[in-house]
Amino acid sequence: MALSRLLTKHIKCPMNQFVSIILLSLLVTGCATGSGDVDPYVKQLQWLDAANPQTDAQQALKKGDFRLLGLATRSVNIPGVSNEESLKYELKCGVQLIDGISDVVRSDEHLRLMQKARSYALKYNAIIKTRCKP
Repeated sequence: MALSRLLTKHIKCPMNQFVSIILLSLLVTGCATGSGDVDPYVKQLQWLDAANPQTDAQQALKKGDFRLLGLATRSVNIPGVSNEESLKYELKCGVQLIDGISDVVRSDEHLRLMQKARSYALKYNAIIKTRCKP
């Protein structure tokens, strides 16, 4: 409201005042609607907040799924597996990449979830590695 008073003080024509107020309103509402959108990378990782790596790994093993979890940043990283052994594990067990991981951090929330994904993958992979060894 104070901004519209400031605008009307400098704009004498009533039509210009009306147009200025409409444009200002559109600008404010346009900014407000965009701020509520959740980044698609964050959406892909939100499942981690309720996930249990131990339970999930045990269920995967029961289904015969021996794939390790990988993080695709600049290259594929398999938490809990050294770079030297990475190819051996990939060929023997397979790797499933966690969607939403990137080498670009998009927000504080994205960073938090990527850190959580790494921790989750470390615990998950430790259990899978007990049953799948190169």
